[in-house]
Amino acid sequence: MDAKKISFLSMIAASSCCLPPLILLGLTLIGVTTTGFAGVSSTLGSLKWYIFPFAIVGIGLSYWLYFREKKKCTTGACKMVNEKLTKFMLLFSTIVVTGFFSWSVYPYVLGITPLPEQSDKISTNFAVFDVKGMTCGGCEIAVDGAINATGMVDSVNSSFTESKAYVWFKGEVNSKLITDAVALVGYKAAAVTPNRGTE
Repeated sequence: MDAKKISFLSMIAASSCCLPPLILLGLTLIGVTTTGFAGVSSTLGSLKWYIFPFAIVGIGLSYWLYFREKKKCTTGACKMVNEKLTKFMLLFSTIVVTGFFSWSVYPYVLGITPLPEQSDKISTNFAVFDVKGMTCGGCEIAVDGAINATGMVDSVNSSFTESKAYVWFKGEVNSKLITDAVALVGYKAAAVTPNRGTE
């Protein structure tokens, strides 16, 4: 296997936890049913820290193969095939793997714990939901988007570091509506607070 293929596989591995929920959200927003995917994103999220080492080792192996071939062709009478494409793939894959890894660890490194903030709109009820499987900013975007798409909430703020979604409803708290919406993007949610008015 050459450097291009390994770097491409590394890029796919690094994005495998973050892209599926965003794709499921996009499909949901355009009206495509995604009910059969409940739990997919949370399952991928639980494997994320096993997948990332594979992606990082893959990028390292890709560079090693590239420089080994380059050295061989510099000292011998051969020419590298698709050298520019290989360099591009290595650079692009490195950026993708680094980006997804950074997106997953920045709150832990910087010590950021987002506090739930209510929107400017007047909200009558508030609830907190446990959301299993969120591991990066992409997960938060997917969960927030799915909940907002219900049209029944004033505001939502999810946090992958806390595995929670804070939801302010326009009317009565509807836990089933939220758990169903979150299931559409592949996560499992459960209400952890009773219905109560906001103060």
